[in-house]
Amino acid sequence: MNKPALKETLSQIQRQRGALAKVRAEAEDLEDYLAVLEARARDTGERLPMAAVHRRVAGARRSGAVAVK
Repeated sequence: MNKPALKETLSQIQRQRGALAKVRAEAEDLEDYLAVLEARARDTGERLPMAAVHRRVAGARRSGAVAVK
């Protein structure tokens, strides 16, 4: 092959790689969006009172079950 043809082929490959990277990024964004939608659909709307949360955390600390960050 001659050099102009090689340059054209390389430029086509670079354009295709750029397009593929863009499609992959959009697909990842869509996957994240769908995961959020699925989580919202599964959400029962039930909320725990903060006192119950604090009791759980305090009890776990006393027993040593909470990992130190």
